[in-house]
Amino acid sequence: MRTSKVFRGFLAAGGMLTLLMALPNHAYSQLAGSGTITGSVTDPSGAVVPAADITIRNTDTGIERKIGTTDAGLYTAVFLPPGHYEVEARKAGFANTMRKELVLQVGQTLTINLSLAVQTSTQEVTVVAGASVVDTEKTDVSQVVSADAVSNLPIGGRRWDQLALTSPNATTDGTSGLVSFRGISGLYNNNMVDGANNNQALFSEGRARANSGAYVFSMDSMLEYQVNSSNYSAELGQAAGGVVNAVTKSGTNTVHGDLFYYLRYPTWNALDSFPKSQGNYTQPIHQWQQFGGSVGGPIIKDKLFYFGTYDGSRKVNPIAYTSSSYNSSTRALPCTAVVTATQCANANQYLYGLLGTFPRATNQDVGFGKLESLITPRNRVAASFDFMNYRAPNAYQTAPSYNNSSVSSNGSYIFHERIFVTNWDSTISPTALNNVRFQWGRDLEAAGANGTAPYVSLASVATYGENYALPRTALWRELRAAAHGGAGRTPHPDFRHAFRQPRAPHHQDGIRFEYHP
Repeated sequence: MRTSKVFRGFLAAGGMLTLLMALPNHAYSQLAGSGTITGSVTDPSGAVVPAADITIRNTDTGIERKIGTTDAGLYTAVFLPPGHYEVEARKAGFANTMRKELVLQVGQTLTINLSLAVQTSTQEVTVVAGASVVDTEKTDVSQVVSADAVSNLPIGGRRWDQLALTSPNATTDGTSGLVSFRGISGLYNNNMVDGANNNQALFSEGRARANSGAYVFSMDSMLEYQVNSSNYSAELGQAAGGVVNAVTKSGTNTVHGDLFYYLRYPTWNALDSFPKSQGNYTQPIHQWQQFGGSVGGPIIKDKLFYFGTYDGSRKVNPIAYTSSSYNSSTRALPCTAVVTATQCANANQYLYGLLGTFPRATNQDVGFGKLESLITPRNRVAASFDFMNYRAPNAYQTAPSYNNSSVSSNGSYIFHERIFVTNWDSTISPTALNNVRFQWGRDLEAAGANGTAPYVSLASVATYGENYALPRTALWRELRAAAHGGAGRTPHPDFRHAFRQPRAPHHQDGIRFEYHP
């Protein structure tokens, strides 16, 4: 009986493997964090050419992938990093044929059909490719935000994923600030970077969330990304809305880099007409500096490459609290006989200290580093590490001013992000490839209230006390102290995790077999 069960198990596994190998090519066409080049090789009569040698070369790094055509004259190369390529076909008795200046985008299946001419003398046919107009393998509704768009399109705040709004069926979710696809809540999207999960666990948003203004990856670290709004494959699933499939930059055989500095200052900006009509002549942002840069290049030409970025942000954005009825005049009025003069003075001093203008300066530092290596002609490994530190006192309330509220009802944010991702692409045989992906992520997002319970509202005067929207779980001592003014301050007791298990390893293995009957 035991032997029979084992045999049936092996038989079922073998049947499943056979079924997977028999799937058509387009079933694998959409790959997270990579692309595919496929096509056929024919002779001048249109007959297929089996056993032709295909060399696919990344012209940015010089890394090559060598495969062969099947008996049906077909070839497919998967798990290719987006970039610039050339494809060459060789076969004894035929002239070599090469297609140059090919551009492969993330999530794309690029079809390159090659025709071999009969060799009469030593010769080579070179064809310069034009832009691909139609992806013949595409069944999804998607758009690629290209490297040129990421580098050149203006966007406030340098949050890279906001460029997804340039895609069809995408708009801003009015309740959370996230991107909504087809009217579905932004909480149902999936965000992937280099094929790894980039979602915040508790709130079901991208890491660092949307309402804080923080971002985890610098725009300089992003090569391009694919925005899928519907009909995407199961590999890019885990979503009812849209899927953002992003890939980071790598070093190349040439050293390249950039530096940037942006400054926003009140005296350089015109006031909006509506605030002016209401008597408000204060700029919502007092000062905002963004600065950083990137650099990448070869360590060993055609073998080992590096790339790194730094992105800093310093924003001075004061917040003001006013009261409809409580001011210096009402403060001078005598209290009722229910309280003593000392109690009256103390209450006035407490309430008056909660109103006025308070600092709200947000500081953010983002760093990214990546190494990519062709260990052997059949094995490519890429490893990256990203970190983000974000500190934002009094940033829970985002408007420039509040009436009948107080600084006591505000709160602070502090985020620490650490993300390590590695991808190992291995060519097992000309028709079998394997991709192993591993991610270790620490997503620590904390928010805390300025005041302590209870939460009290005085009509037309002020609201003070611990904000009911901020949970009350204690956080590490050093983070509480940092969020409330540094190590010299007594840490506030009411501070919480936004992610109760911040360390999350994630492993994925995908093997691809090519079978063409």
